[in-house]
Amino acid sequence: MLKYIVISCLTLLSLNAVSQSNNNNELVAEGSSRIKVKPDLVTFTLTVEKTDTIEKNAIVGLNMEIEKLVKSLNEIGIDNKMIKISDYNISSSQNENEKKKYNAINVLKVEFGIDIKLINSLYNEIQEADLKDLNLSFETKLSDSLENATRFKLVQYSIEEAKANANNIANTLHVKLLRVKQVHKFADQPVDMDKVEMAKFTPPKIVNDNDVLINTSFAKFQVEDIELEERITIVYQISD
Repeated sequence: MLKYIVISCLTLLSLNAVSQSNNNNELVAEGSSRIKVKPDLVTFTLTVEKTDTIEKNAIVGLNMEIEKLVKSLNEIGIDNKMIKISDYNISSSQNENEKKKYNAINVLKVEFGIDIKLINSLYNEIQEADLKDLNLSFETKLSDSLENATRFKLVQYSIEEAKANANNIANTLHVKLLRVKQVHKFADQPVDMDKVEMAKFTPPKIVNDNDVLINTSFAKFQVEDIELEERITIVYQISD
């Protein structure tokens, strides 16, 4: 399943085992693993804002700008199903001269698998559309399937580390590990080892992708990796 994961760096860090014997003849061992994963999703937030002294004009102006924006997105293969409304707000304010102003805001979000050509096409299309009241920002993240599959492996590595630490401590203290009494993730939640499946993402087709101008930072630099970590605590019953 993990063949779809693009991992730029793998670092497994082992925590020193926190172990103890108590009146219940228990030994507690911890294991930890950490990894840096390249995100596979990007979310663009597109905010359009219009201000006018007449409420109707602010709303009409906002709707016209949104129509231009959506048309630009459709031109590069992003259909309306991919465009989500994040916020829509109409408010008013009054200045010192007691003149009322109306502010209309619409926030749209577009999420798709990281594709450099599509990202550059999006920026180019918006520039050509000359949208004057548009603010654009982006963030990257891991898809649920990628994060779940990665954490599944991290839990496995952490368990192996905890087991190795437990055996080392038991040998040093000359005690015998009898059975596992409890396994906790982050020391307070039981481990869920359900089957993890990877979702395969099909990006939208870029219209006229041969004409896309590569002129943004995405063409030169990689997106920042996201670090994931898992910690496991295993409680063993022991005997002398």
